[in-house]
Amino acid sequence: MKLADIYLFTDEVWEATLLYSQIEKSMKNEPIAHEARFKNAQLRYFIGEFEWANASLNILKSATSKLVANDAMTLSLTISDNLEYDTIALRRIAKADYFIYQRRYELANQMLDSVMAYNPNEVSLPNAFYRKAKIAMNEGDYELADSLYKRVYEGYADSYIADEALVEDALLLENQLDRKENAMECYSRLFDYYTASVYVAQARKSYRRLRDELNK
Repeated sequence: MKLADIYLFTDEVWEATLLYSQIEKSMKNEPIAHEARFKNAQLRYFIGEFEWANASLNILKSATSKLVANDAMTLSLTISDNLEYDTIALRRIAKADYFIYQRRYELANQMLDSVMAYNPNEVSLPNAFYRKAKIAMNEGDYELADSLYKRVYEGYADSYIADEALVEDALLLENQLDRKENAMECYSRLFDYYTASVYVAQARKSYRRLRDELNK
């Protein structure tokens, strides 16, 4: 698996997909097989084979691993929602995601800027802002990341990644910016308005912990 990841990181796509496929076939219903299937689907998404990727992701939505199932659901929604609006935007977002995977952040930002300039819509824009926030986080620009996460959940509250942006911003506000009251507001907003989110239990627990800390 690690070798396949390295191949993908260094643009040796077909070597990577061969290894991921071998893991899938040899380990069958083991958790590592589900992870390999997801990584193979993600690889196909990176290179623009969206139907192939989505077919595999639809199977993984019922994976025993909650993490794999949730990742599969999120990527499947990225593909499905953007395909309905603009295939070119989706190709640019997928390319940006591949650059982020390779830690080529300048190229990723350029690709996301092109989405915002030439393919802006209610699906592509929150996707672009969210990815720009992740890049800012990786580069240590926490104030910028905070502002970009806010653009997702304040400007596109109905987006399927709004709850992810909320929990990511809450963690950022709590851990990097030491603004615990603002973090509590994000957690509260998450469990008040996104009751079906997989992050609700985590948000309630974190909210109570911060409330107790501030009331000491």
